[in-house]
Parts: sequence; C-alpha cells; structure tokens
Amino acid sequence: MTMAVVLPDTRYTPPRMEEFFARVLGELRSMPGVESVGAGNSPPVVGGPRGGTGFHRLGTPMPAIVGELPSATIRIVTSGYFKTLRIPLLRGREFDATDEAPSAAPGFIVNDAFVQQYLRDVDPLSTSLMVRMQRENPYRQIIGVAGDVPEGSIRGDVRPTVFYSLHQMPQGAMSLLIRAPQPAAFARRAVEVLHQIDPNLAVTSVRTMETAMGESIARERLNALVSAAFAVCGLLLAALGLYGLLSYFVTERTKEIGIRISLGAPLGRLTGSIVAGGFRLVAIGAVVGISTSLALARWLESLLFGVKPYDLPTYAAVVTLLSAVTAIASWVPARRAAGVEPLTALRQE
Repeated sequence: MTMAVVLPDTRYTPPRMEEFFARVLGELRSMPGVESVGAGNSPPVVGGPRGGTGFHRLGTPMPAIVGELPSATIRIVTSGYFKTLRIPLLRGREFDATDEAPSAAPGFIVNDAFVQQYLRDVDPLSTSLMVRMQRENPYRQIIGVAGDVPEGSIRGDVRPTVFYSLHQMPQGAMSLLIRAPQPAAFARRAVEVLHQIDPNLAVTSVRTMETAMGESIARERLNALVSAAFAVCGLLLAALGLYGLLSYFVTERTKEIGIRISLGAPLGRLTGSIVAGGFRLVAIGAVVGISTSLALARWLESLLFGVKPYDLPTYAAVVTLLSAVTAIASWVPARRAAGVEPLTALRQE
C-alpha cells in the first residue's frame, strides 16, 4: 500500500521532517501484521519520473565545464524502501538504522543501470561519488547496488539512479510504503497513525500498489481490450467463413460423395478427406498471414509489453488455436457429408 504525505515548509524544518518520518515509520512498523515499511520521495513505476543531476567519480578527471559531468536520476529513500518494494540488492546493503543516526554520514546506493553505464571498469563498492544536489556535496562511498526499476511507468526507461538516504537530504513530500498481507485493511489505521502525530496533515493517494499499477497502464489495458475484441471478432468471422466455404464445397460434391459411398468408400476416410481439405485451406492462409505479420511486426512493437514482436510461443499458440477452429469447422460439414443417402445424392444433377 502507498500513500502520499506532504509536510508544509511553514511548520516543518528539515530536521523536523526527518524526525516526523522516523516516528511515523516506527509507529507503522509496530502495527500487528505489517511485514515491512519504507518511504521514498516518489514510488517507482507508478510515480512521476524523477529529475537528474551531475556527479563526479573520485579518482577521475574533473571536467572543466560543469555541464559535461555525467548525470543520474536522484531518489531519496528511507530504510526499508527496497525490502518493502522487493527490489533486490545485488551487492552491498540497504540503508538501515545506523544510516539514520544523528551523527551518521551514509553513503549512496546506485542501481545496476548506473553500474553498467558508469562503473563497469571498477568495483562499485570501492567507489566514491560527489553528486551535485546540495550546497555542500562531499564524496560518499557507494554502499549498495540495487536492481533496476523503470521510471515513470511500466514502459518507462531504466535510468542510472543514485539513492540518497532521507537523513542526507530531508524532504517534506514523501510516499509511505507498507507491505502487509491485506494492505487495504491497513489503510484506515495507517492514516489514523499519521493524524495522531499531526491532525492537520493532508494524506492523499491512499491506494494499493496493484491499484496504482492498474491506473498507470490504463491506456495499455484499453488497447489490449480493444485489440482482443477485434481478434475475437476476426476469429469468429474466420470460423464462420471457413464453415460456410466447406459447407459449399460439400454441397457441390454431393453427387461425388454419393457415388463414393455407394461404391463402398469408408466413412472415416471420406470424413478425413473433407477435414484435410479444410486444413489445406488454413495452411495456405497461415503461411500468408504469418509472413505478413512477420513483415509488419516491428510496426506493432509499441503496442506490446513483455512480448517480443517475433515471439515464437505466441505464433505457436495462434496456429494451434486456428487449427482447433479448423478441426471443429471442418468436422460438422464432414459428418453431414458422411450421412448423405447414396440414392439422394445420385438423383441430384
């Protein structure tokens, strides 16, 4: 569950902001059933994209122009942030209580994209950074490497990111994150905890992460529903067309079928030949359709998520589904053809 809290600058100084969130997180962690709690200046994926700034790696030449410094996205988090969101720590450790002590000088956590782009030639945990975010920006050592999370939306890019501890840079606007077996049931109690500390505090965007994710992909979900509706309509039209075509072919071959039955042709073989004719038609259509889709796949890539344009299992599933429709659409007229009376068929001109 997540909820947004904004502390007014008129009543909260930076030390009081840090003290407030430390107290809130402590109260929430003590609630029965709560697995973990954390906070960040914006939740990943469902929050707005964060801004970036330049940084310098200790031991490398300093550019003559500040604008030539490499840049990274900045996030401010508390202890428990990565655990609550289940973002894996690939190396090192997460921020903990020792980093939030009054005399602490915590380091930075970076994501794997930062390491891959800027630190591939060194050990990240032996590297110190100076990030241009405050009036004084001392070099601080990297203490952990976190897994990558998209920025802004589920389709967002993964950006090189530096994570500050809230102790390093107190913020008044934070999103609280609570992991519990039934997060919706904790919403009211969590808001009550906040109002017990500050009755005038505004708490907004109280929702589960599942709901937030659903809202963030509303457009993609609409596109998927519309595409699925067209696909189902297309499949039904194809099945009806195939059934009608096969029925027409059977009607045209009624005399031939009657003669073959009167001469002792096995009904199973007769039915099989009609079904095989249907599969031949579908095979020709599948070759043309798959060839066309492969040629146009790169134009549809923007509508896909989690599926590659040339995804083999998807093509296999579609071909299997069409084969099943073909078998059903062919079997009905085939059974009807097998039941034709020979004398009736021979009387037709």
